[in-house]
Order: sequence, then structure tokens, then C-alpha cells
Amino acid sequence: MKNLLLAVISMLISLGNSMAQEVILKLNSDGSSAQVRNYLFHEVIDSRVAQAIGQIYDSERNKYNVSYKDKLADQALQFYNSKISSRNISYELLVKIHNLDVKEIYQADRKAYRGEIQLSLGFFLRGPNDPVHLVDFNSGLNYSRPTQEMYRVEASIQRLFENSWEYFDAWLSTQYKSNRALVKKVRLQIADPIRPSVKDTVFYDPARPLTWEDFTESPSPISSFNATIFSSLSIAGNASIVDGEIVQHIEVKVYMLPGQSWVKDANAYANNHEQRHFDLTRIAADRMIHRLENLDLKPYLYEAKLNEVYLDAYREMNRLQEFYDGQTRHGLDKEAQARWNQMITEALSGNWEGLEELLEKEN
Repeated sequence: MKNLLLAVISMLISLGNSMAQEVILKLNSDGSSAQVRNYLFHEVIDSRVAQAIGQIYDSERNKYNVSYKDKLADQALQFYNSKISSRNISYELLVKIHNLDVKEIYQADRKAYRGEIQLSLGFFLRGPNDPVHLVDFNSGLNYSRPTQEMYRVEASIQRLFENSWEYFDAWLSTQYKSNRALVKKVRLQIADPIRPSVKDTVFYDPARPLTWEDFTESPSPISSFNATIFSSLSIAGNASIVDGEIVQHIEVKVYMLPGQSWVKDANAYANNHEQRHFDLTRIAADRMIHRLENLDLKPYLYEAKLNEVYLDAYREMNRLQEFYDGQTRHGLDKEAQARWNQMITEALSGNWEGLEELLEKEN
């Protein structure tokens, strides 16, 4: 193998002497068996400014530029993919070559050359958006060679590229279960418990209807309404990575705020009207949970999707409240109030047909 490499380099040097003194290197697979992996190297980008990687010397101490003649990226891609047998591909990778540098000095006492090689790479994950940076490889290698054995330079660079793949492969084996960039699945854990109410917050509980004691704000003297309720919904949570899967915990809250709710004439009919406002907020939350449970989430944009579902639910809640007050004239139209009572009761049991027809009609 050494004789073959030496012959190739010698031929290239001879060609260089007739034109310009240059040594053209080649990156080859070492012929070892490919390892079964679930990733594929899709592209290598040579981002170096200059193609020459340094200068080396022959036995007569003549200086030669060293390069891969604009073929380093293609050869590196073939090299990396020769290391693996890709099956059930989970990751497509991109490699950026930032730097490759060779320096040699002559050691007169040993009549040999001592060299240093520096290699800097970046490994990236390809996806639907910009490549995601995973890890860098920055390493160097020192060598010493007899003056006539120029092939050792090519072999040393080869070894550095071998090291870069071994480094990345080992890194990936420790990261795929815990690194956010490598996660392939998202699983939601939705919690919607019945919470005990506290002084400043009444949480929705089907077994605890509202009472006028829950309306603690002083009535507005300039309002023509008999009562006002402030009810809303929210989501909160945190995410963790478990066995290569994002587990997103979501807590749903449906509540009313006594300090922003008031009543003038505290009668049973008016209490029902305000309770139905609270029920509509509960229904909007139920519909939001249904959408969340049926989402097909991708790790790279799932958080934006969750926010979108929440904002849609919040807007739907407000629309339902406006339709309700508009059609019942804030409870003054008793026939309309009776129709809404029935429609809301059905919706609380999971039959949303009436409300959906209304929402579609008003779009």
C-alpha cells in the first residue's frame, strides 16, 4: 500500500514539476467493514477560503503546495458514507470543513521532517429549515517522516478524518436519547384536574356551581348590565426528554376571578346566566384539549403549534361569549336564554354540534 501511494504521489510531483510544484492528495476509505447506522451523510461543504492546505518537502528539500484540487468535499462525503451502512435512516447529516492545515519543518539532526496537521469540522443535522448545529471536531496530529516518504502526509490526514468520524459516531451514540436536536417524536401529557377554589380564584368544578359570594367586586355605577363575570382559560407546562422523545406536560386551567366579577340584583335567573358564561369557557377548554390530543406534532415546530391551538381556543372562547350575550341580550331574552341553556348543556356533555354550526355560520 505504501509503495502504491508513493508511486501516485511521485507521479503527481513529476507532473507538478512540468507545470507548478504541487502535490494532489486523495481521501480514501481504509477498506474496513461498514458499521450499520441509522444516519446518512447527505452533504459535505468545504468552507475553507483557500484550497491549498500547506506545503511539504521532498528528499531534496524542494517545497510543494498540497491540496485536494477542489475535490475534498466530494471525497470526504464518500469517505464518511463508506464508514456506515445506513438502515432505517433517522438523521441526514451535513458536514462543514472549516479548516485543514499542514505545516512541516526540517529536522537536520534526524534528516527527517516533522509535521503538524490541524483539522476543524462541524457536524449538522439537516431538516426542513436551516441545518442545526450538533457538534464540532477540532483536532491535530503530529508526525515525523523520512525525507523520501511524502505519502505519510496523506496517511496522517486520512487518520484525522478517521478520528473525526469515530468522534462523531461516539458522540451521537450518547446523545440521541437526550439531545433536543435529535429528538424525533413529541408526546403530550395533558392534565386537567378539578382544583379546589381559593379566595382570589374559583376553578371550574361541575359539582360546584357559582354563587353570588364568588362575585366580590363592587358593581360599576355606570354600567347598564346587572352582572359581569371574568372567566378565562390557560395552559402551562414544561418539557422533558425521555428515551429520545419530547414529553410535553400541559396543565389546563379554567377559572373565574371574583375580584373582577360583580352583581347588582343577585337573583337566581341572573346567576344562571353568569354560570353559563363560565360553562362556555369550560367548553372552549374541552375543545382545545380535543385538538391537542389529535395533533401530529413535529419536534422542530411543536411549541409554535401548541401556542397556535391555545390562541385559537382563546379566540373561540371570546366569540362564544359574544354570541351568547348578543343572542340572549345579556339574558333579557328569556326564550333565547332557554335555547342557549340547552345548547350549552349538550356541549358540556361533548355534543358540540349546535355551537359548531353557530361558529361556522358566523365566520
